Amino acid sequence: MLPEGIKFSFSSLSAYDHCPMSFKLSKIDHLHDDGNFFSQYGSFGHKLFEQYEKGEIPLIALGQEYADRFEAEVTADPPPFPRGLWQKYYDAGQEFFDNFNGFDEHYEILEIEQKFEINIGGYPFVGIADLIVRNTLTGGIEVIDHKSKSKNSMKKEIDVYRKQLYTYAMYVHEKYGEWPTMLRFNMYKENYWIDEPFDIKMVKETEDWVVATIDRIKSDTEWFIHEDEYFCCNICGFFMQCPAHNIILERRHERMLAKEQRGDE
Repeated sequence: MLPEGIKFSFSSLSAYDHCPMSFKLSKIDHLHDDGNFFSQYGSFGHKLFEQYEKGEIPLIALGQEYADRFEAEVTADPPPFPRGLWQKYYDAGQEFFDNFNGFDEHYEILEIEQKFEINIGGYPFVGIADLIVRNTLTGGIEVIDHKSKSKNSMKKEIDVYRKQLYTYAMYVHEKYGEWPTMLRFNMYKENYWIDEPFDIKMVKETEDWVVATIDRIKSDTEWFIHEDEYFCCNICGFFMQCPAHNIILERRHERMLAKEQRGDE
């Protein structure tokens, strides 16, 4: 039974798609999300962009702000493998913010980190749009989402994250009475952009995904646990409170022992 007044979001629905138990622990049991290295890294990047966009940090100072605040903002340990992950992520962010020249001069900022609530298929849906701008050359609205993912990771998940931008597009349409002309991912860790020209067919596809996923959640009584060791140990913020916690740790311990034994041979 879902709690009364529950509101859905892209992150909660995609979490359910990956591991229904993580959704239950978060949205139904209301347990604390412990976070992880990757989420803290991404949140820190969002903070810097927001403060820059609001004029709170001058462009020239972004690199120094990143360096000064990194260790206080990103406190979780990264996964032990691949080795050197902390330094790799730190260096990538430092290089980006040291050399960032700002956004397109033809962008008129409309909204920054805007919280919104809309109705999708009869369900309350909430989100936070990173940056909404109007391109003064084309006259069209563009939606920008800051992402710290790698190219390989984003390539695998682009179809999922495209839906996130289309939920933002629905908000834009409701507020401004027009659809955005361009949806953009700012892949700042690796310093490139992914542009998605608006496609009205994707609105229906996204609506169908939202409704179908919520319908599955409403009928779920099993709350399947996706026992992926890497995800559970390094990404899921509810792992310490998950029913599969001990089982997964035991499997990891057995695997590490077997690896050591093979190395001794």
